[in-house]
Amino acid sequence: MEFRKTVTRFRPDGSVERRRVETHRYRLQPSFGGRIERDEEGKNALMVNNGTRAWRFVDGQELTTQEESNSARGSTFGSHYVFGMPFKLLDPGVQLASAGRERLADGTEVEKVRATYDRGAGDAGGYHTWTYYFDTKTGRLCANHLNYEADQYDFSEYFDDQSFSGVRVATRRRGYSADASGKTGPLVSETLYEQVRFDVPLPDSLFSPPNR
Repeated sequence: MEFRKTVTRFRPDGSVERRRVETHRYRLQPSFGGRIERDEEGKNALMVNNGTRAWRFVDGQELTTQEESNSARGSTFGSHYVFGMPFKLLDPGVQLASAGRERLADGTEVEKVRATYDRGAGDAGGYHTWTYYFDTKTGRLCANHLNYEADQYDFSEYFDDQSFSGVRVATRRRGYSADASGKTGPLVSETLYEQVRFDVPLPDSLFSPPNR
């Protein structure tokens, strides 16, 4: 699959801090491959993940620190995971549990499903806990609450569902700071997905470091 992703980051006062447009390409079978291209303050940035290792390049120059490699790996795995909700909840290694019901601020009654991952399942196995909120009347995915580090949380809302090749996904997401209970703070980001295409032929060379 491939899509254009526009991410807008907001300051605490609600003003726009930055807006970034990215091109994402993912191969899911027979093995994972991810590629993200974007402009970073006038420089061409590239992140490539062949399913085993990830690389980050800026203006064609490889950034070789472990921090940069981890950033590329986290960005490619994380971006395809969030875009693929709720279908990624069927991935191997997931443990699902009911977390009860709740009524959101807009009055929607939701069924909460908590997702944890066995250690060794993907890159976040044993580390991240996600709670997904599904509309009890329609089954639609409305939001998620994420515990991504010790005492670190965020909350995302999903909007503007569209169908592509028979697969329905949200094409707009808004992210907030949050506490352990899911109470939200200021708006942090808004993400738009456009030009979405599935079953796109993607050559293996896209998921290897350039010039290798």
